[in-house]
This record gives sequence, C-alpha cells and structure tokens, in this order.
Amino acid sequence: MWDLAPVVLLRYAGFPLDLLDPLADEAAAEQARALVDRTREATALAQRVKAAFREGGIGKDGDLASDLGMLRAVPEDVCSRIDSRLDGPGREALHAYNRAVAELDGSWGEFTEEHAARLEAGRQYVIDAFDDSSLRQVLLLSNDAGYREFTDWLDRGGSGSAGHRRRMTDLLTMYLQRVTTKNETNSHFGPLSTARITDRPGGIAWSDGPLERRAFLAHWAGETLAEVFSGRPELRDLVRPRRRPLAFLDGDSLRRYAFRTSSGMAGDWRFLPEGAAEPTPGERWLWERCDGRQSRAALRTAWCEHHPHAPAEEFDRTLDGLDRDGWVVARWEIPVGAPDPLGVLTRLLEGAGPAGAEERALVERLERALTRFATAAPDRRAAALEEIKTEFSTATEQSANRAGGRHYADRTVVFEEAFGPVRDMTLGAGIAATLGAELAPAYDLALLGARRRLRRETELLRDWVVEEFGADTPVPLDHFYARFFDRKPALDRACEEIDRDVAGLEAGIAAALLGERDGGEHEVVIEAALLEKLIASEPDPLPAVCNPDVLLAARDRAALDRGDYLAVVGECHAVRELLTHSSFAPMLQSDAPELLDEIHHRYRGLLAEDELLLDVVRSHRDKTGTALSHPCPDFEVHGLSGKPRDQVLHPAQCHVVVRGGRLELRADGVAQRLRLMAPLAGGPSIRRDPLVPFSFPRHFGGLGLRGPDRAHLPRIRYGRVVLQRELWRIPPSALRGWSPGVHRAAGDAPEFAAACRLRAELGLPRYGFAKIPGEPKPVFVDWTSPLLVRQLFRLARKAEASVEFSEMLPGPDQLWLEADGGRRTSELRCAVFSGGPVAPAGYGS
Repeated sequence: MWDLAPVVLLRYAGFPLDLLDPLADEAAAEQARALVDRTREATALAQRVKAAFREGGIGKDGDLASDLGMLRAVPEDVCSRIDSRLDGPGREALHAYNRAVAELDGSWGEFTEEHAARLEAGRQYVIDAFDDSSLRQVLLLSNDAGYREFTDWLDRGGSGSAGHRRRMTDLLTMYLQRVTTKNETNSHFGPLSTARITDRPGGIAWSDGPLERRAFLAHWAGETLAEVFSGRPELRDLVRPRRRPLAFLDGDSLRRYAFRTSSGMAGDWRFLPEGAAEPTPGERWLWERCDGRQSRAALRTAWCEHHPHAPAEEFDRTLDGLDRDGWVVARWEIPVGAPDPLGVLTRLLEGAGPAGAEERALVERLERALTRFATAAPDRRAAALEEIKTEFSTATEQSANRAGGRHYADRTVVFEEAFGPVRDMTLGAGIAATLGAELAPAYDLALLGARRRLRRETELLRDWVVEEFGADTPVPLDHFYARFFDRKPALDRACEEIDRDVAGLEAGIAAALLGERDGGEHEVVIEAALLEKLIASEPDPLPAVCNPDVLLAARDRAALDRGDYLAVVGECHAVRELLTHSSFAPMLQSDAPELLDEIHHRYRGLLAEDELLLDVVRSHRDKTGTALSHPCPDFEVHGLSGKPRDQVLHPAQCHVVVRGGRLELRADGVAQRLRLMAPLAGGPSIRRDPLVPFSFPRHFGGLGLRGPDRAHLPRIRYGRVVLQRELWRIPPSALRGWSPGVHRAAGDAPEFAAACRLRAELGLPRYGFAKIPGEPKPVFVDWTSPLLVRQLFRLARKAEASVEFSEMLPGPDQLWLEADGGRRTSELRCAVFSGGPVAPAGYGS
C-alpha cells in the first residue's frame, strides 16, 4: 500500500496558456502544407516528363534530367525544339509540369515573404506583451543582471538592428512560453498553493485570494556575508571551527572525501577521494579539537596552555592552514536548509556585543529591504532589488550576481516564492483515492528497477564486506571507504551485471506494455492483470518514499467533481522527500503547520523497530536548498547542520558491519542501526556512493517506459491513469529546413515548412513538448506558431541525438484550473510512502 500524506502542493503556471494564442497562425501552417502538396504534385509530373523523354530519346546529352530532378522549369526554347518529338500525353505532361513549377516558385516566394511578415508580427506581439508589469517582473527575477538591457530596449519599442531584434525576441519568446506552460519556476510566474486531503465527496475546491510574495536572501549570499563577517579581526574569535565531516584521521594520515558533479543535477553527484596529508603534531592536536563547540578564542587558550613555548602567532597560522587546505572550516556558516540566512547572522552576532554593531546594522537594513522588495509596487521592485545588491556588494566587495546567467542557479542575492491567487484548496475523496490507491500501481511500476537495484547492490556490498573484513567485524567508515576505492574497479564490474539485470527488467516492462512492434497505435490500454504480473516480478519489495507529480486532465472543475478526468503521471521522484526539502518548504509549513509531522510520521513508518532515521546535511552548490528540520538527528556530510551538536552525527563516528547476514550502518554510542533519508552523493548506485544501501530506493524522472529502440511510443493507459504520454523520437536531420526544388533550404521559412511536413508525416498533435539534447528542460511547441517553431529549430541545430517530442497532456482544452480569468497548466506534487507494493485491483479498461 502507498500511504498518501494529507498535504499536497499545487504548482501552476503564473500566466494563462492563451497568452500564446496570438502567436499561432493556422493560415501559415495551411500555406506550408499546400506547398508540400504542390511539391509532391510537381514531382509526380516531373516523373511523367522523364518517362516521356526516355521514350522520345530526349535529354541524353543535356541537363534536362537534372533540371527535372531539381524542379526547374524546362526553358521555352527547349520546349519548342522537342515538342515535335513527344506524343500528345508527353507534350501535355511537359507543359503541365512547367505550369506547376512556375506556380510552385511563385507560391514559395509568397510564402517566404509572408512568413517573414508573420514572424515580425509575432515579434511585435511579444514586445508589446512585455509592456505588462508582471511579465517584466519575470525578467527581473529570472536574470536581474540583464534586466536593464531588456527594459531599456523594450522602452525603445524594440528598435535596433534586425539581428539584435531577433536575438532579444527569441529570448523573450522563450520566457513567455515557459511562464505559460511550465509549473516549476518561482515567484508569481510559478506560484504555489497548499492543498489538503479531505473526506468530502467531489473533486477540487478553492477560493480566490491575493498574490503573496515572500523574498529570502539566497543561501550563497548568506554564506558570503557570514564568511566576510567572521573574517573581520574583531569577530573571528567567535567562530567555532569544525572538522570537515568527510575528513578522517587514520594513524598518522588525514584522508578526505568529497562530492563532485559536472551539472549540479541530483543524479550527477559522485562521491570521490579528494586528498591526503601527513599532519604535524600541532596540526593533529588542533584538528582533533575542532568539534564545532569551542570558539577560536577558547581553542587559542587551550593551545597556549598545551604549547607554552610556541610563538603566539603559531596557533592562528596552524588553524588558518588547516582551513585553507580543506581539513577544517574556520568561518561562520549558514546551516544547510536554513530558510532565513539573515536570522542566522543575527543570532551569530548576538555574542559580539559592540564589536558586531556595524554588521548587525547591515543585517537589519537588509531585512527591511527584503520586506520592501517583496511588497513593493512593480515599478519600484527593480530599485528595491538594486538597494539590496548595493548593500551586499559594499559589505562583501563581491558581485551580487553569479553563475553567468545559468538557468538552474540562484543568480542574484534574492530568492522569491509566492502564494498565488488559488487559496484554501481542498481535494475531495475521489481525487484523494486517485492520488493514493488508483495511482499506486504506477508508483510501484516506477520503482521496480530501483528496488531491484538496491536489493542486489546491498547483497553485493554485504558479501564484499564479509570477504574483505569478515562478518561481525565493525569497519570504521574511513577504512571502509579506503578499501572500497581500492577495490572499486572490480565492484564496478559487478555493478555492470546488475545494470544489465535492471535494464532487462525495464525493457521487459516496456515490451509487455507496448507489444513487440509498433503498429502506429496512438494509445494502448493495459488490463489490471498485466500490471499485477509486472509488479509481482519484484518479489522482495523494499520500503520507499516517492514524490509524484500528477497532472489532472479535465475540461473544468465540474468534470473533476463528476470524476470525468485522466490522471497523468509526470515525474516520479524517489529521492529525499521533497515537500519538506525544497525552497518552498517553509511556505508550505506556514500554511499547513501539520506538514512536517505528517511527513515524518510516515517516514518513521518505513523503519524497522531497531532503526534510527537520519536526515542528511548536504548542500547544493547552486541552489537555496531550504529544508524543514525533521525531529531526528542529522548526518553531516557537506555543509553545516543547524541542529545542536549533540544531535549531529558525523561519518567519523560511524562504522559498517555485517551481523546475522545483514549489512548495517551504525554509530558509536547509538543503539539502533542507521537509516539515511538519502545517500551522501545522491545517485542510485554504490558506484557513486557506497552508502546507498542504507537509504531508500532512488529514482529520477518518469516511469521509465522509454522503449529506447522505438521511434514512436503510444500513450499507455490503465483505467483513467496515463502511464506514458505519446512520444516520438525525431532524428536531428528531420529538424532542418526544407524547400521545394532549388530554393534555399536554410532560414525560418524553410524550417517552418519542414516542421509542417514533419507534423503531417508523423501525425504529430498540434501541441507538445520537445526534449532537446543539451537543454535542461522540455520546450513547448505549437506547430502552427512560426515564432515557437523557430525556437525549436534554433535549439535543435546543435543536437546530435534524437529530439523527443511528447504530446501535451493535459491539452489546452483539459486545463481545469482557472485563475484570474485564464486557464493555467498545473500539477499536484504528493508525498507517498510504501513498505511494499500491492497488486492493482478493479482498474479495467
């Protein structure tokens, strides 16, 4: 059974989808389709003329065949010479061909001119749309470093060179399509609402309310201020240095491990050895005493008592060296997950007395400025943000912007979330049953591979520990790590066999659901018995937590009340529980104070009686990783825990042991074995993190019904649950321009014509999302919109692998959420917990 937590997050687009309607142009698509048809007709006539020429022995010594192949007209003087050598049908075909080519050339010329005009009209619409203050706020909050460039240009009416106008409107179009179709942005263009499960009959109910913004100092900005403050001579002695959590002392050597990532995304982190050193006696003595409890001043006093003849400055030189080389952290830090970095700084400064007066005054000014920013009128928000940035840069002598405009980074010092106009939402018993019991087979299906991987890798690691160290032998974590990385090549090879097993399982699932060949069906309906069989293929299921994103496809609110809807499974993230570990967690908790208790209660329900749950403290290099503080100890691995030090466990306290045939993680002085909310590195396999077996099954993304060898996947449905949207894999070569005959095939008009031809060939729906290699998020496509099609082709130019296009489901006529007069895309993020799957029952076709 999957246990559904009674608090659900609703996230929705901040702007209605119909804001994109003026960019659509059915006439343009019809014109392109007509050109494709005319080209086909001209090509057929060319084949008839070629046959007539062969019969008359014409063109053997000339370029007539090449001209016909390129749909060039046969010159009139040539026609005059060869007419007498053709029979009547041949002459008729030749003249019909020339007329068709002339008409085609004229139509293509008209199309290219009109397409340029349509694009220009679309660009002007986008420019005009961004006169709206709410849309300008999107620019401010998404990339404030470029805000002034955008607004100055918009205020000039989008003037300038044609190339600059194209570049600017391309960027604005991408912003516009994102804030009208995606639900995972922030502030007013990705607002959130809290929804509660109730036992009332019916669907979804809510009331209207005002937009409420909440602005926070970004975690990275708080860390920068903390480091600057604690580096000042009058404050540095208040710092309580701590050992790096993943630094270990082994005999006379220090060894350190760390996380590395190339993208910053959850599944990309790797746990790796980072360094080793031979500390001096003084370094060792000091390193052992950096426990995060004693201040620098207290450590200095102890040092001087222990080293009475050492120069006074040797303590600072030694501690600063340990800090510089990465063995200790000797500065103030903002705890990982802290929602209010300025509040943390205020508490750190409480003990400074008059010495911290200047810093306290700065923190108070920033707090007031954040409040002003969150509540300011649109025309004042840019100035309010600039005030915060100026305060920050003056204090730190660092830029208030970072990360060079990368999308998935807190690029400025301020992070903002917003409660949207949808308030007091409740989900009736019917919707709750869908999110819980009705979708349970989908959750089980998503986690089949993850559960098998975890079970098999746990067995592999258990057997390896027994072989290397022996059963019933506590292995300190540093010894475990050192031996693990020594033996990693062999362990990797063993994991490859598990990879093949999991891949075979997932391929078997796809084959069972899709059949052996693609008959071109748009939808496949699955019977309950088949799902039961597939889920039963994992006989020993493991406890799991999952955060599914569910999209309901219904015409309106009344249809939800009637139960007339589809439930579409979007993402099924099985990572650390996300309602309590996300930037919006404090807002949800303020609106639903029961959230943390409900989630933690369900976490504890996954544990055996002798297990202790630990939250993992691991910071993200780019994001404000806010989290609620679960009532359990923290396992500190990267960054600082905000809990008292007696509620924090460190890797150096832990050991691995196999007892009674079971692999266990234990800590000195703790009676229970340890269960981590998440692995240290975040990946699903021990190849990236050998502590994966002490967490829960890991899964990223959708259900994994990919069928990678198939160019087309139909929609897969059981009952009213959609497991997989219809999907096409399009080779990059198909996303290149097309033109008839000798006309230039590069440019916007040929690309739009190619798009319309591709849509007709593949039977693509009008609306959908394209996942382009190298792009972090799918791109919305309306095949009738010249400006949106341009964005797809522009982004796909560098693609080397296939572009995946999936249907938009819910489609525009299935958006049940209406807010501020427009239909919004939306999704419900839930938290579900399971000790094991249950066979689906009662879900017929």
